[in-house]
Amino acid sequence: AAHLVDGRRRPHVPILDVFRCAFLMFVQRLPSLNALEEVLRRRGRSFVQKAVPSADTMGYAYERLDSDGVRAMLQHVCAASRRNKSLRRRGSARPWVVAIDGHELFASYKRCCPNCSQRRIKTEAGERIQYFHRVVTAQLVGVVPPISLDAEMIGPGEGEQIAGRRLVARVLRAFPFIDVVTMDALYLEEPILRLITRAGKGAVVTLKQEDRQLYHEAMALIAAAPPEQCVVDGVPIKFWDLKDIRHWEGMEDIPVRVVRSETTRTIRNRVARKWVEREETSTWMWAVVGPACNLSIPEIHRAGHDRWDIENLGYNVMNRYFALDHCFKHSAKAILNFILTLFLATVLAECFLSRNLKPQLRHGVSLAGLARLLLEGAASKRATCLWSTGSSP
Repeated sequence: AAHLVDGRRRPHVPILDVFRCAFLMFVQRLPSLNALEEVLRRRGRSFVQKAVPSADTMGYAYERLDSDGVRAMLQHVCAASRRNKSLRRRGSARPWVVAIDGHELFASYKRCCPNCSQRRIKTEAGERIQYFHRVVTAQLVGVVPPISLDAEMIGPGEGEQIAGRRLVARVLRAFPFIDVVTMDALYLEEPILRLITRAGKGAVVTLKQEDRQLYHEAMALIAAAPPEQCVVDGVPIKFWDLKDIRHWEGMEDIPVRVVRSETTRTIRNRVARKWVEREETSTWMWAVVGPACNLSIPEIHRAGHDRWDIENLGYNVMNRYFALDHCFKHSAKAILNFILTLFLATVLAECFLSRNLKPQLRHGVSLAGLARLLLEGAASKRATCLWSTGSSP
């Protein structure tokens, strides 16, 4: 973190100390800067080398922090995790898949900033303007531990796809090992798919809009062809595999492969003291472009379903345990920097628990328990800094 810079002039608290406190705030799962300030008042000298920042100082500094410095740290952690075999794919010989998705952080009727998006909401008191912020993030999916790679704020009046293009371009440059990008149906558009294919990568995109020409053509071909069968992770599925479809909107020169899968599961529930079984059928369809067209049916099926990791293991976990949707500082730049610091803290905390602690110490300790232990362990009254005293922490 020694390379981090910010735009403050002659700051009393170095940006390195500010970043350390923000990092520890997320590792210890504190819900806000005010909660962190309470901790810093009693034991802050063990967190910093020069000065203890206040909540206002941290917000002010994070509004001026260079985001590329935090992104470089995420790149270093990801590369080191792959090199040390700490980042493991669920299953052998799977491609490296990154998911792209958007998320709304928080909304307000009263507080706003120049970078807030706006919408009109009908209420009992009449129509009101609501201000909100949204973000698009990239996360490696189908891996353990889950790791979020980057984030991009959605500007006012800007669509999610535009911010997604900026994010995809940056992620593919920074993480060249990625093989496949998986996305929701919202991103099934020419600009972002051309961006991915020109980078030599593949894409697996959910296909569900019934007003698309590609959807109607695929359904017509599926109706005339019998399904095939295979087993994916022990579950039998029926699938239709349509290759080299070229007549679709704006992408006639790029072949697309459409895969439709149908899975039937037996669901067993306890109802009125009796076990009730019922069959549940789920149907999915994906558009596959680029080198991803060479993947097998099980690999496409996994990549399409692994996209949900960004919701289940990303947004849901970070919002519930790490206050992702909390407004630490109402500024688009500060919001982005806090999110990137959160990404770094979550992956390092999980790697520390699973790969650094000995099995005897790790037994019976969860990530939430680790956060409590770290918070309790920082209660020492010693005045020396926890960090290294060398030039590079």
